[in-house]
Amino acid sequence: MKCELCHQKDAETAIQLARDGGESEELYVCRECANRERVRRQKKSQRTRKGGEEPVSGVSISVSGVTSGDGEEPPPIVKAIMNAMSGFVSDLEKAAGGAEPEKKEPELVEFPCARAEAPYRIGEMLHLEGLHLIGELEPVGRALRALKMKLVGVDADGVRDSGHVYRLFYEGSQEAAKRVAEDILREERNARVRLFEEMPRVFGDSLCRALAILKNCRLLAPGELFDLLSPLRLAAIEKMLDGIDLAGIEALISSVDLTSKEDNETQESRDRMDAERADEMNRRFEDVVLNERAEEKFL
Repeated sequence: MKCELCHQKDAETAIQLARDGGESEELYVCRECANRERVRRQKKSQRTRKGGEEPVSGVSISVSGVTSGDGEEPPPIVKAIMNAMSGFVSDLEKAAGGAEPEKKEPELVEFPCARAEAPYRIGEMLHLEGLHLIGELEPVGRALRALKMKLVGVDADGVRDSGHVYRLFYEGSQEAAKRVAEDILREERNARVRLFEEMPRVFGDSLCRALAILKNCRLLAPGELFDLLSPLRLAAIEKMLDGIDLAGIEALISSVDLTSKEDNETQESRDRMDAERADEMNRRFEDVVLNERAEEKFL
């Protein structure tokens, strides 16, 4: 029996071929035609556009607007995109025409946090891991902006607000900034109490994730290491870890370089340093576990 598609080679297998009406027809075909049909079906299943790659006729796009060959309104999403683009061009034209310069924002002053209680700071920065974990750090940031103040975190190696440590900047009275700093520390203290008492699953999850990564990672950048040590510091303060204490965690934290200077290295060199750092942390945290007190709370 000859192949029912090419009508040249002998038929070797049967395939199901979909016809225009949606019905399926069984055909006996050669191996080459069967493979060609399989590839065609896969390409069709992966396709995201109707038809070929040629642009659809009857539609023109310009910065000033969108028109179609039959005069109909374009789809809303296309119209919105083009209107946005039109506004962008208009803004450029205004800028070129000598628009008034924006008013310069007053320069903010950093509030010194070195005298804050030790559990709530790392170096001279406020340690706000508790507020982060309970999801209230963003509302605090919004409230500060309304007071013409802001928290400035550390961005290192692609990790935003690594370790959730912050410097406080303010405009106006230092006395007002001091009261705000005291309020932030009070809220951080309350956040940690909530973590231990009301949200143990959330806190336990952050600890177990951090430990799992430190025990098993193969590459580890400084910014990521600093971020992973942050929740472990809270656990060490509460004496919830076996195998490492608070002094050990803080020694590791102080050794982390957050200047992102490794970005200047070649990719090969960065991978080598990240691998060495990961191996070191694998060894250091191999025997670090949650103690019985933590297990009763979190597991």
